[in-house]
Amino acid sequence: MKIADASTALSVLPELLQTRLGGLGDAEIRMRPAGDYFSLLEQVCHLRDIEVEGYSRRLALLLEQDRPGLPDLDGASLARERRYNGQELAPALAAFVVAREANLTRLKTLQQDQLSRSGHLEKVGEVTVVRLLELWVAHDREHMQEIESLLASLRDPTREPKPSRSLARP
Repeated sequence: MKIADASTALSVLPELLQTRLGGLGDAEIRMRPAGDYFSLLEQVCHLRDIEVEGYSRRLALLLEQDRPGLPDLDGASLARERRYNGQELAPALAAFVVAREANLTRLKTLQQDQLSRSGHLEKVGEVTVVRLLELWVAHDREHMQEIESLLASLRDPTREPKPSRSLARP
């Protein structure tokens, strides 16, 4: 994956969240689908925390250390511990957007020789900066699909969302 391609892909989600969630009511953003899956608000809080404590931190470690250990984050545990569904959307979304913009700025400074820097990502194995970018983009795409599914179920209550992020899932 090229840096420019990753940057382009990673720039989509902040705008999507801002435009698609802006007009929703409190009950809509906090509604959880059957099965104890993430609500729209929990999706945003998860994205915020994974952006800062996951991808930002992992990228920094890969660029600053030789073959660092990169921690995994348990999104379901974070959602429960931090009570995502009790938080407010606006500050969570703003924090995600600011963190993403900082990461996109950092990606613009990457040099070609830095793309092969590697470390060990817990539960994944050996990753390079390029592989981290691929995982990051895939994570965004997964959440975009989940969010679109939740939004579709709000528009048509007979349609069941197809999320994959469960609060019960480790």
